[in-house]
Amino acid sequence: MIDNKIWSPCDKPKLGDTLKWCEPIWAKPNKPRGKRDQIGEQEITAILLNRTDFLELKVVCVEKILGDDAPITVKVDDVIKRKKTSLEKGNCNKLMDDR
Repeated sequence: MIDNKIWSPCDKPKLGDTLKWCEPIWAKPNKPRGKRDQIGEQEITAILLNRTDFLELKVVCVEKILGDDAPITVKVDDVIKRKKTSLEKGNCNKLMDDR
C-alpha cells in the first residue's frame, strides 16, 4: 500500500503528514547504569497527529530491517511521541501526494 509511493526528505512536518524514518532497537541494560546496546533497527511509518515540544504520531506500519532476534518495540495503531531530532537522525521522509 505505502511501499510503492514517492517519498521525499522532510525537514518541517505538518499535521496530517505521513512520515517514515528508521530508529534503533535497544537491548535491555545489562547493568543498572550501563549503556544499552543496539540490537536492531526498525522502520516506522506514521501519521503526524500533534506537534508541540514532541511530535505525536499514530503508527501505520512497522518493519524490522536489522536484527533477527530483536523485538519490534511499537505496534500498528500505537500513538507514540518522538522528538523532532529523533526523526532527523533516522532520515525522516514524507509521503508525497498523488495529485
